[in-house]
Amino acid sequence: MVRAAADDVRFLPYVFHKMMEKLSEESLWRLAVRGSLCCRCFCISDNEYADWPAIPSIPEFLNVERDTLEDEILSILDVPPGKMGCVIGRKGSSILSIKESCKAEILISGSKGAPDKVFIIGPLKQVRKAEAMLRGRML
Repeated sequence: MVRAAADDVRFLPYVFHKMMEKLSEESLWRLAVRGSLCCRCFCISDNEYADWPAIPSIPEFLNVERDTLEDEILSILDVPPGKMGCVIGRKGSSILSIKESCKAEILISGSKGAPDKVFIIGPLKQVRKAEAMLRGRML
């Protein structure tokens, strides 16, 4: 079983390196930002991530319009006890409709994260929109 599992993933490093070669500078920056924000979702710390590296800022060498790039943020929303069902909705309908209307990624902590927390990652305006919609669902 171990050998079969190893055979399944043997080519992944090659695929990873080929994918990384094809990414643009902007895509690499976005990947670094998203990666560091997602790590903060599931590695909760009491010191407000003071010992973590800073989230990468927009590099100066990007050859794109600076107005088109938006800094991405992470917002952590505390859900009151017993309200997570209202946030998710029947068969996930509420959370899916919020995800569709906002261009933000919404992650719900479960057994792997802090209980009763919702993590929203994306551009500032979209994150604020998702926060407002989620707070409305909790009322």
